[in-house]
Amino acid sequence: MEKILINIIDQNGEKHVLETNLDSGLNLMEVVRDEGFQMGNCGGMALCASCHCYIQNSHDINKKSKAEEDMLNQLHNSNLESRLICQIPIKKELNGVVLILVDD
Repeated sequence: MEKILINIIDQNGEKHVLETNLDSGLNLMEVVRDEGFQMGNCGGMALCASCHCYIQNSHDINKKSKAEEDMLNQLHNSNLESRLICQIPIKKELNGVVLILVDD
């Protein structure tokens, strides 16, 4: 079973490395939440922004949907690196991605 690594920098600046299976059928938020990080209040519907993160490096990540763009535009701290990670399915191209967790 093929796996990828996900690097997380939490709100305290601590680095965490998660390993997940590619064939899990999960999105990035579900993997991070299942490791004990608080997020996913809306269940992955791009409605609450509890999974707002900055993507630190340039990975081939799918484009933002209109719903995601609308939610990000409402946040005071969103920028070009902002994503709602509930909208990013787990795929091979994410291997090594760096997520910076954001307090909203």
